[in-house]
Amino acid sequence: MINTCKTTTLPHYSQIAGVMPNDANIEFGGNRKTKTVIWLQHGNSHYFADLPLQFYTLLKSAYLKDHKAQRFLTEVADEQRRQVELYTYYMYGDLDGQPDITNGKLGPSENFRDQRNCPSLLWHSKNINIGNHILTPRQLVIIDLIGNDVPDKAIASSLGISIKTFDYHKSKLFKAVGAFTKTSLLKLALTHKIVA
Repeated sequence: MINTCKTTTLPHYSQIAGVMPNDANIEFGGNRKTKTVIWLQHGNSHYFADLPLQFYTLLKSAYLKDHKAQRFLTEVADEQRRQVELYTYYMYGDLDGQPDITNGKLGPSENFRDQRNCPSLLWHSKNINIGNHILTPRQLVIIDLIGNDVPDKAIASSLGISIKTFDYHKSKLFKAVGAFTKTSLLKLALTHKIVA
C-alpha cells in the first residue's frame, strides 16, 4: 500500500510579545485614532496609566534625553505623563513579536510611523531601518514614492535633484539594504513594516 499523505507547511507568524501567560516581556500598542497606548504582559492588556513605575521611569528617562521629542510633545500636551505616553506611542506603537521592554531594559524604537511624515522621524531616538541599515528621511521618501509607483524622473524632480543624482541615491539605497530591484526593495520595506 502506498502512503498518500500530504504534508502542508503553514506560514510562520511571529507571536506578539506579552500575549502568552508566561511572557514577562512588555509590548506596547498604539491606537492611531486617539494616540493612546496599551501594554501587554503575561497575556493581559493594560492601560498606559497602569504601567508600573519602574517601566514608566524607563520611558520617561528616554523621553527626557530626546530634546527634539520634548520640543514637539510639549507643544501637543501639557502634562508630562501624557507627553511620555505620546512618546511611547510614536516610538513603540506597533504590536509585534519584538518586546519593547525585556528584562527591565527598553528596546530600540520600532519601524512604526503614525503617518508618512511622522514627527518622530525628526527625533534623535527614532530610527527606521531595514536590517542593520538606518534609513535617512530622504531614503524613506524614495521608498514611499517607489511604493506609489512614481516614475524615477518624477521622484528626482520632487527631491529637487537630477535623474543622475537620483540614480546614485537609489543605487546606494539598494546596496545598503541588499535590494537589486524596486520590487525587492518594496518587499523588504513591507517585511520590515516600513510601508503599509
